[in-house]
Amino acid sequence: MSGNGVLCCPVCQARFRVAAECSRCGADLTALMLLAAHAYVLRQSARQSLGLGDAHSALASTRVAQGLHSTPEGRLLQIVCTAASLVMSAA
Repeated sequence: MSGNGVLCCPVCQARFRVAAECSRCGADLTALMLLAAHAYVLRQSARQSLGLGDAHSALASTRVAQGLHSTPEGRLLQIVCTAASLVMSAA
């Protein structure tokens, strides 16, 4: 994975092309696909938690998601969750 959220093959750094096998070197990318999908689900869960007023749970989900697959949008979500969590803690 690169710093901008683009998935890359961990073997040859070719860009991920939505296939279970790297188009350049043939490496198995199944685990990479599963990590990205899990991070997506965690971000969706965080959005739901925010909507329900559970900022602490939302923040926990975004932290795990960013650890699995860091994206710029995920970072923004983490900032929003952090701010919401601070506001709820202060209330």
